[in-house]
Amino acid sequence: MLSPVIAFVSLIVAQAAPQSSSAVDALALLNAVSQRYADAKSYHVEAVEERTSSNELQHSWQKQLLTAIVMPGGRYRYEGRSGFGSAILVSDGTTKWAYHLHEQLYTEQTVSPTDSKKRRITSQEEYPTQAARLLVDDLARLSKRLKSATALPDETISINAHSLDCDVVRYTEDDFKTRSIHFDFKETRTIWIDKLRKVIVKTTDQEQTYTILAGSKAHIPISAETTTIYPVVEFDPQEPETTFRFVPPADAKLVAEFPVPHFKALEPEPSDLVGKSAPGIHLKSADGKLTTLSSYRGKPIFLEFWATWCGPCVDLMPDLAKLYSETAEKGLVWLSIDSDEDPADATAFIAREHIPWTNYHDADGSLGEAFHREGIPLGVLIDPDGKVTFCRSGYEISDLRSAIAKLGPQFSSTSPGSAAGK
Repeated sequence: MLSPVIAFVSLIVAQAAPQSSSAVDALALLNAVSQRYADAKSYHVEAVEERTSSNELQHSWQKQLLTAIVMPGGRYRYEGRSGFGSAILVSDGTTKWAYHLHEQLYTEQTVSPTDSKKRRITSQEEYPTQAARLLVDDLARLSKRLKSATALPDETISINAHSLDCDVVRYTEDDFKTRSIHFDFKETRTIWIDKLRKVIVKTTDQEQTYTILAGSKAHIPISAETTTIYPVVEFDPQEPETTFRFVPPADAKLVAEFPVPHFKALEPEPSDLVGKSAPGIHLKSADGKLTTLSSYRGKPIFLEFWATWCGPCVDLMPDLAKLYSETAEKGLVWLSIDSDEDPADATAFIAREHIPWTNYHDADGSLGEAFHREGIPLGVLIDPDGKVTFCRSGYEISDLRSAIAKLGPQFSSTSPGSAAGK
């Protein structure tokens, strides 16, 4: 039995000791940290990402170096380097540059107040740079999809020879509010949060996923692990103006635009729903009213599957809104179905961006499953007889325009080659 003095000293030591992760509300901590990234107006974040993937017959390793620096006045610098492409995107608020390292080409343009916010990939060179552009956005959305998370024991890790005391949090597929779009995709993510600065300094993702052979529907299982270290995380940094200027290397060539990539061989196979009757789904509005898709029989329908956390989906919205203005009065019914974990996120986006069509929420993933959704954005076009004429994930707006133009002569002006479609 402890003496009173020893017991008293033990109590004082216990009270003074740092709180361990076992006592931390893991989801609340993730929410608070993610909100810091969401609120950031200026930042400098760098990431070193290493990914290994394997199955019983193959093993691969990849590495990406990402930098995202953003400050007020339209100033930014995004850099991405990988074994498949490397590029730099820079703006000083007046002029913007894009440089493809391996092509040794760069563009220089004047920034316009009406510049699109689209983040479309123009070349494989820019793949990692697009990841850099999404770096902070992805961390800001970290906890939005979760209903729970688990606190693990504290750890001290070393980054750039600095020891960092960290809270450690983990979540798995079971912690998501809704199931994954890919139903045979499983993920476990572990996150290290610097106790002092309350920023994310390391993440590890363990995935059970698959790859699809070109021209085949066969799914080949793959195990993958991605470890990302964040050696630089600064909010409200003081960056020199030279950061936002681009000085082309001596061997770089100025071009009006980059060569257009040809990806025809990589285009997805047509959905097996094309030419068949659309699934009979029930759509439930926020006020509880039920509508069946078949109730629109006799009218063509465009159905968009999307989510606010999906960058390409958000990027596509202005083009879709323009297309809506060209086709709604001609009889095309527009509907969308979001996959957000919290339907309020989609509702707020719809209101803020003045999206004119009716949106429904896919609460349990069954609506997307009915349309064999494997990724978003997914666009589905249904003719007046209820037959699917277009069903494609990650589609281009020009492809959708071509499909709509085939619905009838009243829609011919939506063709990509028409004045409206340019």
